[in-house]
Amino acid sequence: MASSGPVAAIRQFCLECQGNSARSVRRCADETCPLWDWRLAAVEAGSRPEWHGPDASRRALRVIRGQCLSCAGSRAEVRQCAAREGCVLWRYRFGVRPQTYKDVRRRFFAPKPLKLF
Repeated sequence: MASSGPVAAIRQFCLECQGNSARSVRRCADETCPLWDWRLAAVEAGSRPEWHGPDASRRALRVIRGQCLSCAGSRAEVRQCAAREGCVLWRYRFGVRPQTYKDVRRRFFAPKPLKLF
């Protein structure tokens, strides 16, 4: 099982949701949960094609984004989410890896060169 990353975060979130019972995660019946299809990805990585390959992490990040949107209710609420300490998905709430978000934010707020015509 992966120790970090979005797939491991999904697994940890599901374990916490089900009282830290791996058996309960496996038997989870809440198919409306955005994470339901990914709840076993960290344990059974080879059994489904979407769980492995170059785009698996990106797909997992999109699933986390969907979970955060359904939990918070809106994009603005996701941005303002205060569950930093209590939610293992918090660092992935924007649907990108934390370092990617920092790089994009740094570029967005960087001083722009002045263009004189």
